[in-house]
Amino acid sequence: MKELIIMIIILLIIFSCAIVTQRFLNNTSDTLSSKLEELKTGIGEGNMSEEQMKQKSEEIYEEWEDINEKWSVIVLHDEIDLIETSLIRMKSKIETDNFEESMEDLDTSIFLVKHIKEKEKTSLKNIF
Repeated sequence: MKELIIMIIILLIIFSCAIVTQRFLNNTSDTLSSKLEELKTGIGEGNMSEEQMKQKSEEIYEEWEDINEKWSVIVLHDEIDLIETSLIRMKSKIETDNFEESMEDLDTSIFLVKHIKEKEKTSLKNIF
């Protein structure tokens, strides 16, 4: 009986950690992808000045650096590296006034961030 109680407690801890981790990934990926979408819309529609675009890309990258520190514990480093590379290319193109070229990297970044959310989601598809 004692072993059963210990196993149940361990399972509860594991599931609790999984839920907390999933919520964190969902919240941070939603926040980051929505900011990337805002920047994409601003560039696509032309309703942001060049300075606003540069400032927004810098904000996004700074936020990514904070998220990256926490994600590196949970997410595969290969996935994080792809996002990092895409964000750096996007930021660099915006800083050099290649706004149209930065759209591809914005789309890639948005896809990769959303992909992490789906990939890390607890589901039967991801378990088996």
